[in-house]
Amino acid sequence: MSRRILQPRGDICRLCDFLISQQSSLRQSRRIPKAAFNSSRTFTTTKRNLTRTAQIPLHPEGNQPLESSPASTEVPRRQTHSRKHITEAELETELHRTRTACNALFAIRRIPTDQETTLILGLCRSVAEAIAGEPAGPTADRKDGTATSALLSLDESNIGKVQLQKLSKKAQRMVDELSRLAYSIVKHPTVFITPEVLEAYVATQSCLGKAETFGEVFYLYANKPLAKAGSSPIAFKKQNPDKVSNEVPIAVADRALQTAIDAKQLIAGMDIVDTTYATKAFRRAKFIRKALLPCTGLTLAPVAAYTVASQLAAFQTTMETGLATNVAFAGILSYFAFTASIGVVAITTANDQMERVTWAKGMPLRERWIREEERAAIDKIACSWGFREVWRRGEEEGEDWLTLREWIGNKGMILDAVELMEGME
Repeated sequence: MSRRILQPRGDICRLCDFLISQQSSLRQSRRIPKAAFNSSRTFTTTKRNLTRTAQIPLHPEGNQPLESSPASTEVPRRQTHSRKHITEAELETELHRTRTACNALFAIRRIPTDQETTLILGLCRSVAEAIAGEPAGPTADRKDGTATSALLSLDESNIGKVQLQKLSKKAQRMVDELSRLAYSIVKHPTVFITPEVLEAYVATQSCLGKAETFGEVFYLYANKPLAKAGSSPIAFKKQNPDKVSNEVPIAVADRALQTAIDAKQLIAGMDIVDTTYATKAFRRAKFIRKALLPCTGLTLAPVAAYTVASQLAAFQTTMETGLATNVAFAGILSYFAFTASIGVVAITTANDQMERVTWAKGMPLRERWIREEERAAIDKIACSWGFREVWRRGEEEGEDWLTLREWIGNKGMILDAVELMEGME
C-alpha cells in the first residue's frame, strides 16, 4: 500500500489537494538549465537506429558527424527543479551558442547529416521554449500552495502567448533573430527536411508565435531539390511532391494552423491549409491508411461470395447444383453490396462535425470523405475569425472576411449556408 494513502489528510477537499500535488510537476518543465544543451542524446529515426557523436562546431570537411556526447533527433526536453527565471543575459548566451552552431552548419562543405540538423534545431527549440515558456510576474512566484493558486496554475497554456506580447525590445530582437536562424536552417540548400526536422522547426516557431514561414517551409518539405550524396561539387535532383512520403504529418499541420490562428494571421493559415491538408500527398496517404484495406476486401468479395455459394449449393437437393450456386452467389453479393453502400453513404454524408463550413451541392461523396480534414481545418479558421456568438454568425464584414469567403467558395465549400444556420431550418 502506498504511503500516500496512509498519510493523514488535511481540511482541503480532494480536488484541491490533487491540484496542489500536480502544481509542482506542471512547473518543473518551465525552465531549461544550461546543462540541457550539453546533455547526452541518442539519435533514432524510423529508417534506422544509430548512435553517433556530436559536437559544435561541426567539421567543415569529411563525413564524420560530431564528436562528444551522443545526440538525439528528439528535441531536447527541459528538466529542472528550480523556479528561477532565465535572465536576458543567459538567453543571449544561449542564443549566441545557437548562432555559432548555425554558422558552423552553413560553413561545412558537405551534406549535413540528419542528426546534425536536428541537433541544431533542437537548440533553437530549447531557446524558444525558454523565451516563451517562463511565466512572468506574480504567476512565477505563486508558491503559497492554496487551492486558489492550484486552480490558477491550470490555466498556464496561454502564459507563453501573454509573455511574448509583453517582451522587451531586446527580448523581441532575440525572438526575431532566433526565428530567422531556424528558417535559415531549413532553407539551406543542402539541408534535407526530414519529418523530425519539420516537427522541430514547427515547434520552435510555434513557441515564438511566428507563423509567416510555415506555408513556404511546408512547400519546401515536398518540393525542395535533394542533394545527391557523394557528389562533388554537390548536385541536386528534383523530388516528386505527390509522393506519400511527402505528406506533412497531421499533428505538425494542426500545430502550425493553431499558431497562425493564435497570431491572427489569416493569410498564413490559408497557406498552411493549401500546403498540407489540400495536397495530393496528404490525400493519398489518407487513402492508404484508411481505405486501402476496405477496397481490397471489396475487390475480393465476389470471389469469397462465389466460394461460399458453391459450398452452400452442396447442402441442398431442391435444385441443380449450378443453379443453386448462382442463386446463392447473387443473394450474398446483393446483401454485401447493399450493406456496404449504406455504410459508405453514412460515412461520407455525416455532417454533425460541421459548424460553419459545409460542402457545396453536387460535391462527390468520395471527395467529401478524402477532403474532410481540409474542410475541418477551414472550418476551424472560419470559427476563429468570425463572431463567437452563434446568433451573430453571418454578420461579419471586412476585407479579410471577404477574402476568406471567396477562398472557401473556390474550394467547393459554403461558408454559413443559410439552410443550415440556427433558426433557418
